[in-house]
Amino acid sequence: MSQEFFDPELFADFIAEAKEHLETIEPNLLELEKTPDNLALLNDIFRPMHSLKGASGFLGLNRINQLAHKSENILDELRKGSMVVTSEIMDVILASTDALRQMIDNLEASNAEGDVEIEHIMAQIDAIMAGESAPVAPEPEPAAPAEAEPAVPQADQPDQVDQVEAAPAAEPPAQKGEEADKGDADQGMSTKEWVAALPCGEPYALTAFGEGHLKDFIDESYEIIASLNDGLLELEETPTGRDDLVNDLFRFFHNMKGNSGIIGYNDLNALTHEAETLLNNVRQGKITPSHELIDLLLLVVDVMEGLVQKIDIASGRATPFDTSPVIKQLQQALAGGPISLPEELLAAQNGGAQGKDGNAQAEAPEAESVPAESTPVEVVNPTIIPVGSEGDDADVFRVTVRQQIEIIHAALATLQKDSSHKDSIDAVYRCLIAVKNACSFVGQTEIKVYAERTAGIVDQGRRSGIDFGLMVDLLSQEVGIIDDMVQKALSEGKIAADAEAETPSLEADSKPEIAEAQTVPDAPAPAKVEADKPQPAPAPAVEDKPTPAAPTSKPASAPASTPTPPATAPKKAQPAAKTGASAAPAGETHKSSSTIRVDHERLDHLMNLIGELIINRNRYTLIARSLEGGGDNVNISEVAQSLSETTYAMARISDDLQDTIMKVRMVPVSSVFSRFPRLVRDLSRKSGKEVDLIMEGEETELDKSVVEVIGDPLVHLIRNSVDHGIEPEDVRIAAGKPPKGKVTLRAFHKGNSVAIEIEDDGKGIDPDKMREVAIRKGVVTPEEAAQLDDREAMELIFAPGFSSAEKITDISGRGVGMDVVRTNIKNLKGSVSTNSEVGKGTRFTLSLPLTLAIIDALMVNVSGQMYAIPLDAVSETTKIEAERLTDVKGRKAVTLRGEVLGIVELSEMLGLPRTDPLPDVLSVVVIHDNERRLGLVVDQLLERQEIVIKPLGAYLGDLKGISGATIMGDGSVILILDPHEIYLMSTSKASSMVPGVDQAKQPPSAVAAKQ
Repeated sequence: MSQEFFDPELFADFIAEAKEHLETIEPNLLELEKTPDNLALLNDIFRPMHSLKGASGFLGLNRINQLAHKSENILDELRKGSMVVTSEIMDVILASTDALRQMIDNLEASNAEGDVEIEHIMAQIDAIMAGESAPVAPEPEPAAPAEAEPAVPQADQPDQVDQVEAAPAAEPPAQKGEEADKGDADQGMSTKEWVAALPCGEPYALTAFGEGHLKDFIDESYEIIASLNDGLLELEETPTGRDDLVNDLFRFFHNMKGNSGIIGYNDLNALTHEAETLLNNVRQGKITPSHELIDLLLLVVDVMEGLVQKIDIASGRATPFDTSPVIKQLQQALAGGPISLPEELLAAQNGGAQGKDGNAQAEAPEAESVPAESTPVEVVNPTIIPVGSEGDDADVFRVTVRQQIEIIHAALATLQKDSSHKDSIDAVYRCLIAVKNACSFVGQTEIKVYAERTAGIVDQGRRSGIDFGLMVDLLSQEVGIIDDMVQKALSEGKIAADAEAETPSLEADSKPEIAEAQTVPDAPAPAKVEADKPQPAPAPAVEDKPTPAAPTSKPASAPASTPTPPATAPKKAQPAAKTGASAAPAGETHKSSSTIRVDHERLDHLMNLIGELIINRNRYTLIARSLEGGGDNVNISEVAQSLSETTYAMARISDDLQDTIMKVRMVPVSSVFSRFPRLVRDLSRKSGKEVDLIMEGEETELDKSVVEVIGDPLVHLIRNSVDHGIEPEDVRIAAGKPPKGKVTLRAFHKGNSVAIEIEDDGKGIDPDKMREVAIRKGVVTPEEAAQLDDREAMELIFAPGFSSAEKITDISGRGVGMDVVRTNIKNLKGSVSTNSEVGKGTRFTLSLPLTLAIIDALMVNVSGQMYAIPLDAVSETTKIEAERLTDVKGRKAVTLRGEVLGIVELSEMLGLPRTDPLPDVLSVVVIHDNERRLGLVVDQLLERQEIVIKPLGAYLGDLKGISGATIMGDGSVILILDPHEIYLMSTSKASSMVPGVDQAKQPPSAVAAKQ
């Protein structure tokens, strides 16, 4: 969409109207499928589709207009009775409405239609209109050379890229992928590590229009990758009867192919093209989904993710790596050979070294590609349109436009084979300018504007040096729309009517126009095999007598819409000698999205609040003026009342503003949960255990900054559940359990926080074994271990370097994962708790704040200093007589409503001067750490306040019992207590196990004294 004519209000109205049209169309389509003879329903569907086409064309929304126009055509044929309603037609129209809805949503979110896949849908519509079956991707012909006959242009295959240098008969790999996955888990690389170790090629510039375009591409790519992971795992579970799922997977690969082609990422485009073709064979029933096929496609998804991560947004460049081993296996599967992972990957997984063979095979296609590149391009000549027998001005216009269209088709067909053919590029531009001028002459302003925009795209492309092979499909579509618009104007008699109104000028100009049209055929003649000769003739035709350029509506006349083969790009990869150097850490790093999708209603509410804020600001200004100019006559009581009312209104607005902003930042945890089905599937295959992952509460919302950080802790917990928690199948059967293990990942709201639980039905954590291992590893002394109760013994799992694993695998067992979990969750101002029963299973619970910015806190005074305790951790406040305290194992306790509650002095925990002697009545704050409770004695209970959390910084970041600080209204700094850590500090044996605690750190009392 051109932003040149962007009117926000106009577009907002269009979006609302378009959604209404689609909401009318879709239920009527479903009803029509049940009653195909209902003409009234057809009319009810046709009218909103026609309106949608017209409105999108007026606003210059080319892709929406193009698809709506095609859909309208087939609906019109159904209305006329020349076609009957079939399931195939209904599927295509429903797919069309889905794509239209997606483009409308994109338009609403980003003011652009986005890269929604519509070409295949339009190709299906064209094929149905022509009386053919819906087009499918042709079977690959491995033996066909790259410079095969330039297939007769077929518009019904827009999504099919030429098969370039397909391997004739790839040798079958030595081992099956499944065997490799079940190999020794102790050695070899994981799939992502192998992908990260592939040799890098030379970086090259992408053709994105600024950083924003690349960011959108990367965000959408990660969404597609997540959807592919989920879909492939689901297909592996139920491989039969899932045509809808296979179609979805095909679309995901196809969208990725189209998106990467638009930005010129050739390596990613070539890979996804092969995967898309393979999925197409699955759709047609030529290949049956199997574990080996899923393994190969999941590897493709990992490679896709690796390629996306190689994009540098700042420079707009990509540094690809060698994908030829994966492409080779895809081509082998397409050719009917065995389906398996690349030999290089199998060797790496088994700890072997077969890199040299792999490199030799990877280099083979490169050598084959040389002859193809040296072959001179054959220029396609346009069809000559006879002239001289035009009966009226409309005929003159029609013939002139038709000739320009044929020249454009010929030029695009040439660019299909050689995207750098300058004469063809110039011819396309000149013909489009001719179309613009012709339409302007006969008063067809709408077509003129469309042709002018399309010419602008061509001109911008040739000035920026873009690869026109990437634009052939786009230009074919644009010219097709122009042609349809011209044909419609001619059939409705608009050209004749307009011409009659301008008879004098038309009479004078008609003969020169015919003469110029006659010169057009000579234009392409010099463009024979010699590509060095220019095409002079189209220029005069363009300059003097214009004609609208648009591809013919006949599918056979459109140039082949297969993009320039990008498969040669990976050949530039550097030799494998540098593999070790390029082996970055496994591609586990996931670039977080820098954008948030926001409901427009929330933005509208924000605007309303801003308006109220301005009104209240003005009220403050008026109060200030009345005080300044009133002198002794100021009524203090009235001013005070007005000030109080304004302050109250400001407080209400700021609360509402805060609440709305918090809601804007909230995103569902499903964006993180979606990674884990693939993780559990891979861990299950690698460990040889059958494990089901059950996810609950995916719609639960958290602050975006929290969601982006919890991924790594959850990965560690799930790894441990699968590796340590779930028993092998024979052990489970012997214990009377189902042979298949179960890991449950659930999220839910708990008060003002969110809890995430990871629960398994495995062997559980044995407290006795924890004590034994802790003593053996020197984490605690035998005396300390004897004093630990079972819950505290299980907490040892979070101690640095602690691991109860008898065998270290590449999944877990090194004693670093759980320590990282607690540290990361602590940084999020959250906590981790463990519940386990031997033989039954284990449940880890993460308690996380809804947001990291603002919290409710209880203010207390301890030794003359003020502290804040997060209100989420406060169960209650109470007063207790000092004489009720008793000693239990050397600690103070009190019986509160039938519960024995431990009591500690907060001043003692923080190293502050004690109040001596204690007063007769103690002020106690009862905090909870998950299911455990503790009473904190404070000097004074103050008030509840909303506070803004500020980090302490590197110097003060590890203070015991302190999680952050806040600034009060008077500018003073108040420390925020960490209830979880305070609980651990309340017992001397637990305090030594607090992660990240440096006993030599300065106590908070000293820090507060400096404030």
